[in-house]
Amino acid sequence: MDADLKKTLRNNLIIAVVIASVAIGYMAYKRRDTGVPPKKVQETYSANMDDYVTPKKIFPYNVESAKKEIAGKTIWVKAGNIIPYYAYEATSHSANFKKKLGVLPPLAKLQIKDVIVQKEPVTVKEGQVSVVQKDIMAVFEIDGKTGTFAAPFGTNSGDDYNFTANDSFFFEDPHVLYKHWPADVWSSVDQHQAKVGMNELQASFALGASLNSDGTEYGNRTVEYTNAGNPVTVVFEKNKATSVTPGKAP
Repeated sequence: MDADLKKTLRNNLIIAVVIASVAIGYMAYKRRDTGVPPKKVQETYSANMDDYVTPKKIFPYNVESAKKEIAGKTIWVKAGNIIPYYAYEATSHSANFKKKLGVLPPLAKLQIKDVIVQKEPVTVKEGQVSVVQKDIMAVFEIDGKTGTFAAPFGTNSGDDYNFTANDSFFFEDPHVLYKHWPADVWSSVDQHQAKVGMNELQASFALGASLNSDGTEYGNRTVEYTNAGNPVTVVFEKNKATSVTPGKAP
């Protein structure tokens, strides 16, 4: 090997060593402990997270099985401002259908005491055929109110039982199910107030059942909520409320 070639190889080797040393030094510098904790990545809420929530369901097939499912447990109202409730009279073990007290507010917390089946008085005109249908009632106490109450969550006719339990109630605390919602959203929901920025699900938790809407595309429509007799109209675009207006939809 001639002298020039040896010299070239030696120079190339020196350059390679220098480059490697610089690279290693830079990596060590980047990884050094400066004593300053790394910036915490701020969690952001995505409405898509709601799609991964799977609320518990129950499948009663008669009154006794319904008792086993919910008696002695806490449930929360899912269909807010739509389910009527009545005074419950312990002496007769029945709901007083003449004393309708209103509708259950959204996410009301109910302590279930019993499940009963009861026929609501119906006036039958002459010549009409009466089908004996009974209401399946949840007997409960409710936070903030004194007394015991009853509300329907199914019907019974002969051997047929039809339950609306899964559409009417949550069987787990919604605050836990949807714990990914921001605190300010939950604050508005708990005060039964919708606000700009909410998605449709959040607005329904705040205001209850919707009365009507101008379209069927969820998250892109104008929705009028009954709100227990105080209608509120909310406009949604891309599943975000862009306006919240007291009163009925125009």
